[in-house]
Amino acid sequence: MNPLSISPRTERTSGMFLVDKPAGMTSHDVVDSVRKNLGFIRVGHGGTLDPMATGVLPVFVGKSTRLAEMIHGYDKTYRFDVRFGVTTDTGDSEGKPLTEIKFDQLDRSKLKNLLQSFTGVRLQKPPMYSAVKKNGTPLYRLARKGIEIEREARRIEVYSLEMLTVFPDGKTASFRVKCSKGTFVRTIAEEIGEAMGLGGHVVFLRREEFGHFRAEDAVSLEDLISMDMDEGLSSCLWSPSRILESFPEIRILDAHLPDIHRGARIPAFQIYRTSGLFNLSEMVRISDRKGKCIAVGKTSVSSVELDRLPKGLPVAQVDKLIDWL
Repeated sequence: MNPLSISPRTERTSGMFLVDKPAGMTSHDVVDSVRKNLGFIRVGHGGTLDPMATGVLPVFVGKSTRLAEMIHGYDKTYRFDVRFGVTTDTGDSEGKPLTEIKFDQLDRSKLKNLLQSFTGVRLQKPPMYSAVKKNGTPLYRLARKGIEIEREARRIEVYSLEMLTVFPDGKTASFRVKCSKGTFVRTIAEEIGEAMGLGGHVVFLRREEFGHFRAEDAVSLEDLISMDMDEGLSSCLWSPSRILESFPEIRILDAHLPDIHRGARIPAFQIYRTSGLFNLSEMVRISDRKGKCIAVGKTSVSSVELDRLPKGLPVAQVDKLIDWL
């Protein structure tokens, strides 16, 4: 599609496409494809996926690119397959083999029993082959030059980790993990392999869920870039309200909508209603009376204080405008 032929409405479009990322592309490749083929100027993504990975990749367009950082805290669910007995320098099948241990069959009972030790809150060091930056440089660029540096371990949480099946070869097993932001599945796979005394690496990785975004609701990149702007694309576009539906909401009375701007403080008397509980300094979506999200902001009080708060005192402050008039 020629960007010059795009309808002017493209420039005003704001929202998110939930893309089922194909294997073999980086997350930035997907963004570039959407920009080039659909003519959007502002395009960004939330939650980087490895090139070999498939699955849920939120792609934001227009003013909604400002929402990408809002979803980083969403939990994620992955399915991944591990080939035991072989380690690689990247932790997946795209890397160079490092070690190999010969064995006949996986001990299924041992494998199942040790998985529980990987759940809960823990510290995890980012792998060198990752998009994590050190002094502005992605670690993978250093790794490709043979440079390894010390990385600070990060706090993560693994909520659940289960074995789904062992493949007929007896050397490969499939798992599903639900985890917090910042978790590297390749590292978990390597640690499982080490605990089994065999080593291992990821041969398949798919993100099934990202917060309330699910793979079954995603559209393939091929289908997306071939859609017509006025019909197909509009049906796939997630509104800011839907993107942030898990966030608490503050709805504003119509008469006070003109007062909403970046940095504006929202006093209690301007509020039509709230939904969801929120704490002090928590991010919330700010909507008009009908529920259309127009901004996000940070709360000045908790929701339990609202009833006794003087009507002239601020409840929240606008941080970003998303979909304004």
